[in-house]
Amino acid sequence: MLKIDLRKGVQFHMRRIFVLICAIALALPVAAAAQSIAPKIGVMNVLRAIVECKEGKQANEEFQKKFEAKRDELSRKQKEVETLQQQLKSQAATLNDEALAALTRSIQVKTTDLQRSQEDAEKEFNELRNQIFNRIGSKLAPLVQQYAKEKNFTLVLDSSSQTTQLTYVDPATDITDEVVKRYDAMQVSSSTPAAKPATATPATAPAPAAKPPATTTPTPKK
Repeated sequence: MLKIDLRKGVQFHMRRIFVLICAIALALPVAAAAQSIAPKIGVMNVLRAIVECKEGKQANEEFQKKFEAKRDELSRKQKEVETLQQQLKSQAATLNDEALAALTRSIQVKTTDLQRSQEDAEKEFNELRNQIFNRIGSKLAPLVQQYAKEKNFTLVLDSSSQTTQLTYVDPATDITDEVVKRYDAMQVSSSTPAAKPATATPATAPAPAAKPPATTTPTPKK
């Protein structure tokens, strides 16, 4: 059966994110090292930041809904195959050759369809998960760089990457929560519509002046 999760199976993708974070680290100022000052190193769990930010949580909810719907669909197909297999097992001795061949062929067709559906679903959800990581990760990168420059970090390492191989991390150096807060605030500010300028009230045209009453010319007496 299909087994997939937004947090799992991301080793290859997280290597791509790690390259992104390494680019951030290389872009940071090296003035501290030039001045023989001890480098200030920060640590960030990129995977946790992507999954725990508001956008990531919403994306994960949508991901899980699609996944559960697909899982139910595959489960129904699996039960159809199992039902036919049980039918073949219980009726093999009583079915004629034609009926037996038809039932066997039906099982093969449905089994092949199930396998293809499982493979397509796994590919689909892997691509969807990568799209989520790419979308959020690409927006996180400049935010991490900005934060690191403000706080004078010389280097920021990704603790969620297997290639980092960190054996100990001082919680005080972990900037994940702060970056998530900034990311959420940035998303809120970018989604807030700008206030519409006040429209000027059109001037009311002056009422037309009242016409003077018509005067009647008196008829001269004879």
